[in-house]
Amino acid sequence: MDAAFQEIITHIMTDYGIAAFDKQARYKALLSDYAKGVFKKERRLLLQVLEAGCHRKILESQELPITRKILIRDLQDDYYITQGAAEDVVDLLIRLLRPAERVKPVSTIPDADAMTKKPPLVSIPDNFVHIPGGTFMMGSPASEAERRDNEVRHQVTVSSFFMGKYEVTHKEYQAVMGTNPSYFEGDNLPVEQVSWFDAVEYCNARSRTEGLTPAYTISGMVTWNRNANGYRLPTEAEWEYACRGGTTTAFSTGSNITTNQANYNGYYPYNRNATGTYRRTTTPVGSFMANARGLYDMHGNVWEWCWDWYDDYGSGFQRDPVGASSGTYRVLRGGGWGDGGQLLRSADRYGYSPFDWNSDLGFRLLRPSL
Repeated sequence: MDAAFQEIITHIMTDYGIAAFDKQARYKALLSDYAKGVFKKERRLLLQVLEAGCHRKILESQELPITRKILIRDLQDDYYITQGAAEDVVDLLIRLLRPAERVKPVSTIPDADAMTKKPPLVSIPDNFVHIPGGTFMMGSPASEAERRDNEVRHQVTVSSFFMGKYEVTHKEYQAVMGTNPSYFEGDNLPVEQVSWFDAVEYCNARSRTEGLTPAYTISGMVTWNRNANGYRLPTEAEWEYACRGGTTTAFSTGSNITTNQANYNGYYPYNRNATGTYRRTTTPVGSFMANARGLYDMHGNVWEWCWDWYDDYGSGFQRDPVGASSGTYRVLRGGGWGDGGQLLRSADRYGYSPFDWNSDLGFRLLRPSL
């Protein structure tokens, strides 16, 4: 593919982002503006690839080398594109959409040495799951019903980490802190009425109890030692990546969520769907089906504190973002038992004072994968 044309596509991506690919009419207009009538063959090829949905498949892929091979084959079979041209355009999209990852072609001949090698063992803490690092689109598309303006869609790469399967429970909080601030009663309910500072202090206290290095230094302000191996709160990006579990829909359950799938106020369903149950209380952790990552209650039950200060998070590519350097509110994610379906969306984000607490505010732990 002509290098000058590749440069044009790179400029369009830089100026307009992935949203430019979503509507072919708009993309044709952009190509006309940038290419000024030249590169007709390349333009036609790229539009065929977008029509085939290759850009979405690349963004959503968990196994990028395999996806690359499949896309190239499909373009040859369905669009009669030569192998060389298919490889060029798919590799261009991968380079633009997944810039942090370098993909080598998948060999059609099995590698005997690779087949005998076993993947390294990952020691997973009890009641945690290993979340492999990857790249995803954070935020919501403009077409998502009931989205908010603070959910600008952008590409993010996160490193691997361990995340608690469940929200921290009454029993776990009591065992470490010697007290239980919750309004509702039950050992296996998620702890609530905890402020952001309460959650941070719990992380440090539990780390010390288990002989780990605390992640936070608390002295008037809180600083985070990113090299520590102790418990901490997830960043907002880590939380959404884990919640989505590879999905791009409004919820990890698809385009809708019901009160059979999460604990929320079913009198106010998402996007005018059917009403459901309103339980008016938290429910025991793990009461509903886990998402694709093996995580429970990422939607509903209690809001979950994140590390980040609440602010706009930009529209460009980011790697392991940690949010603004200062602010007034800390980020909450996931929605709670008293909220309508809109606030349970994977992209929904809310800010709350780190000093305040409520009966629908809890948290979930993360451990670094060092």
